[in-house]
Order: sequence, then C-alpha cells, then structure tokens
Amino acid sequence: MSGSLPIRTRSAEEIDRLIRAAIIEKTPLRAIYDGGVRLLCPHMLGPNREGQVRILCLQISGESVSGLESREGLDNWRCLALDKFPSLGPTQADWQTGLNYQRRPKCIAQIELEVPDPPGHKP
Repeated sequence: MSGSLPIRTRSAEEIDRLIRAAIIEKTPLRAIYDGGVRLLCPHMLGPNREGQVRILCLQISGESVSGLESREGLDNWRCLALDKFPSLGPTQADWQTGLNYQRRPKCIAQIELEVPDPPGHKP
C-alpha cells in the first residue's frame, strides 16, 4: 500500500465526513478495521434495518478475515459498520469499482449517499 498517507485516530464525526467525501469524490481510503489495515473504495452509505450505519465498499487490498479474491476483485465487496473504524485517511491509490456493483445491497436498508454515476449507469 505504498503512496498512502498516514492514518490517525479520528472522531466519529471526522470518520463520517471523510467517508461521505470519499463517496462523492470517488476517493479511496486507507483504514483500520477489525484490527487490520484495508484499502477501500466506498460506494454507498446508509443504515441497516437496526439503524446502524453501514458502508458498502470495494476492498482493493489489505487484510481481511474472509480473505480477498484475486479474480478482478469481483467478490471483494464489503459492508462495514461505520462505528468500527477507529481511524482512516486518504490514500493516493486509484479509485476502483466492479461491474457487479450492488445497487440494492441487503446490508443497507435506506441509502443515504451513493457514488455519482455508479457502474451500469446510463445518463
């Protein structure tokens, strides 16, 4: 994960703001999640059925309990809990997405924010 800027502990408000900006600007983030460093491209944000905020993102590198798929990242979609990020920060990696982008993921009950022009979007 070369070219990454340092990540530091942030408040819940800072993390929310950075994730929202990353979705709008299509900017990857380098984050600590479940004790491991992950490089993420956030695509969607919203609460689940229990009201807990989730982020749908494509994990492009780093650590993962379930492992990362090597075939074009098609199975590296993650739905992560916003409150489990102790720290994150911007990175200089390129934005990535997948053709199998989940327009209606099961983990988000109400979409608050979604990437502009997601894959398959026809203007």
